[in-house]
Amino acid sequence: MIGRNGSSLVTGLRGFDLPEARRHLAEYRAARREAGHAGDGNVYIRMPVYVAATAEQARSEPEESTMRSYRRLAENMAASAGAAGTTASEERAERAERLSKVTYEEVLRDRVAYGTPDMVVDRLRQLRDELGLSGVIAEPNVGGRISLDRVMTSIRLYAEEVAPRLR
Repeated sequence: MIGRNGSSLVTGLRGFDLPEARRHLAEYRAARREAGHAGDGNVYIRMPVYVAATAEQARSEPEESTMRSYRRLAENMAASAGAAGTTASEERAERAERLSKVTYEEVLRDRVAYGTPDMVVDRLRQLRDELGLSGVIAEPNVGGRISLDRVMTSIRLYAEEVAPRLR
């Protein structure tokens, strides 16, 4: 069970979508209460974040790298389902199957924060409020295939135009 022995939880959205994250957070918070902890605890979510000057750039520039990452994640999860030392093999196999079929539209909707500075601020505020987050751990180059200059531009835009508005 999630959350039996601590006050913080870090989870990622690459292997889960928002509906799954909501369910896991409810389980975590229920387990915290059952274990006698007060409050909701600190929850941080790790997710791909990409900021660009235009919505079209934010959508197109990370697409190949992002989808490569999700396909690789699906392959690794499928390969590990049933392997010695893994648990919930059936669930892993089902998640791998879903990930292997996920579209970029679904990724944009349920798994990442990509957009202009205004779009990313809105997205992260929505996630913070909806999920009760303490913070976000940003993955600036999911898949590792976004060029260095674009990653640096995204990080600069995040640091200068997004992060100050989330404090």
